[in-house]
Amino acid sequence: MLSREQIELLVKKLKEKGAKEESPPAHVLYKLKKDKGILTIYKTGSITFGGKDSSFFREEVVKFYLQNVDRTPRIGCDEAGKGEFIGPLVVACVYADEKCFKKLVELGVKDSKNLSRERILKMAEEIKKNCRGHVKVIMPSQYNRLYERYRNLNRLLEAVYVEILEKLIEKYHPEKVIVDKFSSKLEEILEGRFKGIQFEIVPKAERDPVVAAASIVAKAERLKAMNRLERELGIELPEGNLDNQKILQLIPSEIRHKFVKMHFKTNGSKR
Repeated sequence: MLSREQIELLVKKLKEKGAKEESPPAHVLYKLKKDKGILTIYKTGSITFGGKDSSFFREEVVKFYLQNVDRTPRIGCDEAGKGEFIGPLVVACVYADEKCFKKLVELGVKDSKNLSRERILKMAEEIKKNCRGHVKVIMPSQYNRLYERYRNLNRLLEAVYVEILEKLIEKYHPEKVIVDKFSSKLEEILEGRFKGIQFEIVPKAERDPVVAAASIVAKAERLKAMNRLERELGIELPEGNLDNQKILQLIPSEIRHKFVKMHFKTNGSKR
């Protein structure tokens, strides 16, 4: 995502090349048109391309991004399903070199929370085709065994991040690693384990396009895993802790560990 200063500079350059500004909706900062293309810049700093032919805007935004935004080769990481009672925990890390950066800008990546299911699944495939990285899908049965070992979700996640980053850092030698903050200990753990790398463990890290890409890949893999669990159970499984108690009653107690995170409290009950 672009800063406000970067947005103003981009808009100025686009207008110099013939783009015309139109009156934007309330949640939009700028709406620009040229030929058959439309560029929408939101107040959050995210960008979308529209119209019958957005090639002009895509090319100009990519060029601007590669000239004006941090292109340090880096790894971005995020997870999906950490707070959900039903289904897996998925951790994804994406390594971005220049080719990957270019594709992420063309795709208009942003936090997966702001994308539809269809966009997440489609965008994740494009990210995997053009960027490298690693995804770990921890299905509930495995998750429950790991939780018995660590007895704390943050400790479990820290171990998963170390495992993934160990592989990627050795393979790609990034200058920087950015992770969406969930633990006050993670930065110290990673800095102690991996020397000579800059770590940024920050809240709302999805503002970085590489972390946003990781959030999309993680969410897509979780959606696919949830679909497999739905087929196995024969019922629809909701996202976001809706009707947890109702769903729990539909799953025989002897196989619940295959579908839910057993340490979670549900309407005051616990395993």
